[in-house]
Amino acid sequence: MGIVHDALRRDLMRLQSALGSAPPPDGDRRVAIADHARWMMDFLHHHHQAEDTGLWPLIRQRAPQAQGLLDRMEADHAQLTPAAERLRQTAARYRSDPGDQPRADFRDAVSCLSQALLPHLRGEEDEAMPLVAGVLTEAEWRRWDQSHNIKGKSLGRLAADGHWLMDGLDPARYTTLIHLVPAPVRIIIIKGYARRYRAGCARRWGPGIAVGPAAAAPPAEGRPEFTPPRGPSISTARRFHSHPHPWRMQ
Repeated sequence: MGIVHDALRRDLMRLQSALGSAPPPDGDRRVAIADHARWMMDFLHHHHQAEDTGLWPLIRQRAPQAQGLLDRMEADHAQLTPAAERLRQTAARYRSDPGDQPRADFRDAVSCLSQALLPHLRGEEDEAMPLVAGVLTEAEWRRWDQSHNIKGKSLGRLAADGHWLMDGLDPARYTTLIHLVPAPVRIIIIKGYARRYRAGCARRWGPGIAVGPAAAAPPAEGRPEFTPPRGPSISTARRFHSHPHPWRMQ
């Protein structure tokens, strides 16, 4: 969960920076930024849909005392939908119109979504994920992940989303993440799609933005790396909410 949230945070910041740069993005870069923003909104929609239709109903069965918290998580998702849709629409206008007003509207939409989304992500990490950690086993989590986030995805889609999630990871989280897929698929994804991801980032963010896994950095403070449990269940909430499932296509 933490890796998905961190990727959203990272690229919302990159959007704000790019849209506020001087001179403003134009031509192919403007188109690439708009297309990526709309892709992010698709990703966010699927992320919330997988929780609302798969994860939260499962937790409701196991933790009747948590109905209020889960109601709030679902309400947050519903309240975020208009902001995400506004971002999608302003991105489309910005894509076709290089004027100052479409860019300002798009930038404002990014800011408004960030103001609403970032507290929700933190609340999920601090409240919902510890609850999930207490009632689901690792096997149950993986079944939900496979059913709602992986099933039906093409290799290209998994690779594109996977590299987006890898971007900026410290070595420990990166190593854990890539080893959650079998070796043949892992090699294809890492070796076969990395150049495509880097080229896409260069088009939208510019060649000076470092992308890809961090070369040497400690795990983010307060987010210790997930370690698969020895027993049948996840023993701590902190392990779970930083769980680095690589292909969380929600």
